[in-house]
Amino acid sequence: MASSPPPSDTFVVNVDSEAYGGTLGNTTSSASDGLGSPFSSIDSKAGISTAVATGPFAGLKRLFDRNPTKVINGRYTINFRQFLIVLVIIFTFIVLWFMSSGSTHNQDVRGVFNKVKEQELLNNGYPVAEKPSKGENNETVQEEEFTIVAIEDTPVGDVARERYERVRGKGTKTSLKKIQFDFPEESAKNHELRERRRKLVRAGMAHAWAGYKKHAWGHDEVYPVSGGHKDNFNGWGATMVDSLDTLIIMGFNDEFDEALEWVKTKFDMTKNPTAQLQFFETVIRYLGGLLSAYDLTGEKVLLDKAEELGGYCLNAFGNSDFPNGRFAVEKSANYGGSSYVLAEVGTIQLEFTRLSTLTGNPIYKEKALAIFDILGTADAQLPGLLPSYVQPNKEARYNQYQASIGGMADSYYEYLLKEWVLLDGKGQAPKYKAMFEEAVDSVSKYMVTRPENGNENYAILGNVNSGSKVIGTEMEHLGCFMGGSLAMGSKYFDRPSDMKLAMALTEACVLSYHMSETRIGPENIKFDAVAGSNGKKFVTNPATFYNRDISRTSYILRPETVESLWILYRLTGDKKYQDQAWQIFIALEKNCRTDIAYTSLKDVNKLGSHDNGMESFFLAETLKYLYLIFSPPNVISLDDFVLNTEAHPLRRM
Repeated sequence: MASSPPPSDTFVVNVDSEAYGGTLGNTTSSASDGLGSPFSSIDSKAGISTAVATGPFAGLKRLFDRNPTKVINGRYTINFRQFLIVLVIIFTFIVLWFMSSGSTHNQDVRGVFNKVKEQELLNNGYPVAEKPSKGENNETVQEEEFTIVAIEDTPVGDVARERYERVRGKGTKTSLKKIQFDFPEESAKNHELRERRRKLVRAGMAHAWAGYKKHAWGHDEVYPVSGGHKDNFNGWGATMVDSLDTLIIMGFNDEFDEALEWVKTKFDMTKNPTAQLQFFETVIRYLGGLLSAYDLTGEKVLLDKAEELGGYCLNAFGNSDFPNGRFAVEKSANYGGSSYVLAEVGTIQLEFTRLSTLTGNPIYKEKALAIFDILGTADAQLPGLLPSYVQPNKEARYNQYQASIGGMADSYYEYLLKEWVLLDGKGQAPKYKAMFEEAVDSVSKYMVTRPENGNENYAILGNVNSGSKVIGTEMEHLGCFMGGSLAMGSKYFDRPSDMKLAMALTEACVLSYHMSETRIGPENIKFDAVAGSNGKKFVTNPATFYNRDISRTSYILRPETVESLWILYRLTGDKKYQDQAWQIFIALEKNCRTDIAYTSLKDVNKLGSHDNGMESFFLAETLKYLYLIFSPPNVISLDDFVLNTEAHPLRRM
């Protein structure tokens, strides 16, 4: 069991409006009393100090002498010439101040941090061969100065206390063995560093939420560079609903209550009932967000909305055992599908199972688990690894396909394990455990590709052809989730080799960040394959790691790397994962933070290549995982919760 956290292990409640409303970093100085002198050494009798009277400012003394003409309020007038001189002095001081402090948002986005410095090693944990050759073994990181609201040992009020305790596992139970590392009591130095980092991540969430509130309240996403909003996920307020549990976990109680009121009064799923909605995104962002926020607060309206949405989602099934990729709220506006994406049909099990448990209606769980039962009968050339498109018939045969743990397939493998966890290993769960282990065995046998130099510290999982078994030497950022899944499976099922592979995969994902110009990982990394190796060996570039010319180097604020870092830290206790996550946060602050929120990048190897987009999952996942890795281990413990693929914690019970 993890030791009890120090007394100061709490979260912040009730952020004041100035610090939270977009003015982080500003300090308030006392206003002038109107008497006007910019000099500090005023003598009440002489009117001005001797030092000033005889110094370089002596010529200005007359400016502050009393004018014989009194005004009604007892002060004295200054003639027009004197007034102009005062303006010149003030303007000069302003110019000098700007020149000395510099811009807080320069073109290459390197000027965001200022005034507070912290030494961080960029190369912590990297093989010597992968260290950058630019003399950057150490970097002085300048962090943004901002107002930190006082941290209280006890949250104020019964509601805040209840949320605080739920976040720390109240009401959860499981018969499965505990897998989190038994963390010892941390030293005062480690506690201070961890808490400092946690507060800085929390400040990032405050900044992003304030930008969303100001520019896109009630809409799906904010434009973080230009301002304004877009509605590309049903127009139901995706960022609002996706961020509910992040607000709770970070202790933004007032902000959550404001969002909750919007859900109660404005969240309308029927305003365009015939629109063809994205089933997958609706389930993981909206349904998962509502269920998690309910689990962390007990607010009944959230469960009511989740149940309403679940009913609409059933429309996607029609007469098939698999849900169509699109559905409509109006039942008559739905149509049947003929081809089904593996990730879309295999990523509803957690949400539907939890909805059935909470509502007592078994239909959701039955629909979801029937999908896994059908997929479990598939006869595939690569045992356990299925193609991106599947069919809703038992004992389907799949030949000559590309198997991947990236887009269109990824979260299916994630949910095999997590559904077993949510079912507490009971009922149909043993079958899903067997399916997960079969898939992992094939991943290890057919997908792993390593650098030609023989370095065992990192590896990637390439797409593999089921017939030829040739591996494509590339890996999507989406696939970086697999490190966390392998690590959890290793702990639950006593598979130490899976933990070793989990660490190697995560190290490659971290290297993709470390070796990019912005220290941000790209959408996918590609390498040149070693001739004759069938893709089992790839060539690294000593200066860039991956081949930048053929890789997809955009970045949309994805969370998968920090997700695996968080899980590995919680399972091993190794602080190097915290340090690596911290470097990613620093890179986000330097390269993605805007005056409004945080932005995606067109090219991680070009400074300042802002793309004016902030997916709702940046608040739901990326910032949440970063916050959790610097939180005490009892905050959303892996022994109490199972997180859906959008990082929404669901209670285990």
